[in-house]
Amino acid sequence: MEEKLLYFAGKVQNNRYINAISQGLMAMFPILLLGSFALLFAVLPIEIWSAFITQIGLTPYLFAIQGLTVNAVSLYAAFSIAYKLAESFDEDGLIPGALSVFSFLILTPLTDGAIDQSWLSAQGLFVAIIAALLSTRLYILLKQNNVTIKMPDSVPGFVQNTFTSLVPVVIVGLGSMVISWLFSFTTYGSLADLVYSLVAEPLLGLSGNVWSLVVIVLVQMVLWFFGVHGSLVVSTFIQTLYVPLDVNQQAAVAGGTANSDLPNILGQGFYSVFSGIGGAGGTLSLLLVILILGKSTQYKTLGKLSLVPGMFTVNEPVIFGFPLIMNPIMAIPFITVPVLQTIGAYAAIAVGLVPKLNGVNPGFGLPVFVNGFMTGGWRVSLLQLVLVLLGALVYYPFFRIADKKAFSDEQ
Repeated sequence: MEEKLLYFAGKVQNNRYINAISQGLMAMFPILLLGSFALLFAVLPIEIWSAFITQIGLTPYLFAIQGLTVNAVSLYAAFSIAYKLAESFDEDGLIPGALSVFSFLILTPLTDGAIDQSWLSAQGLFVAIIAALLSTRLYILLKQNNVTIKMPDSVPGFVQNTFTSLVPVVIVGLGSMVISWLFSFTTYGSLADLVYSLVAEPLLGLSGNVWSLVVIVLVQMVLWFFGVHGSLVVSTFIQTLYVPLDVNQQAAVAGGTANSDLPNILGQGFYSVFSGIGGAGGTLSLLLVILILGKSTQYKTLGKLSLVPGMFTVNEPVIFGFPLIMNPIMAIPFITVPVLQTIGAYAAIAVGLVPKLNGVNPGFGLPVFVNGFMTGGWRVSLLQLVLVLLGALVYYPFFRIADKKAFSDEQ
């Protein structure tokens, strides 16, 4: 089983196309975070603050930032994914990135020559990914096969690079235009509509199901147990499947939709806030058990050293210091606690005990409970605390076995 898991994880981590998608989407995070914070400040439910930003005329600018970042996510993705894929072939990513943006835009539905701006948001993300991968790969292939204009050696390097890229850019650009034109004669009307109908909608429907996220988290934790960075392996799937849900959620919040009518419970923000509180394995729960009930000096010292990093979701000290990897005693809680926290959070939101999240993805590094407050207020932070205590109950009997043996050895 370990051999098969390591083989699977290695294939995923070493695949240049999956890596390009993952790294490209991660590179967009600062832009998306900027838009998320702008929306958060625009809809902050504090009457004094709302009156103040309205009075000084700041509100439309906050919504504009959100519109130019989160609502243009596909445009940024087309560039960043192409850039990263070109880099994996040791090519400068600037021209492939710009070419990818052109290919994405020409493949989206046109109305009287104008682009429907809704396709720049999450609706067009899968088209942007496909356009980035295909246009960049064809561009690289043409350059590698010397389908270029040769210039004398006396010509400056930057001029040579421009003319070397000219023929591949023209071929890829015209090819994208021809594909868009041909699809205009089909019942779908465009490649973007085809991809959205056959790929995006089924995947978004799948990502809206909590059991899909449970499976992803379970795979992540099994990989972690065998020493593979499971969070890194599944990050591409998390970003591709759940970023669109967050974007749609933010658009609904910005449009004034009531919380009960928001379209989604899940999203990347949900995963960040609930699916392993304190890091992979939900180890903040384990640290709580160690500090309150631990007897051995070894584990109590580890708990004190790991608590502050754990509050910021940095849990390598406890994962490798305990250790939790390849530890048969701790395997059950280490793997199951994030799964239970995911299911518990989904159930609490689904029945209305806790409001739906606002689509803001707090990302990595914000303290636990603070990230919950950002995504939905104090009740989300309270739910995080309840789930940490639930995880502590699961960890306790297994930790007690390890702690008892360590304490005996110390005596």
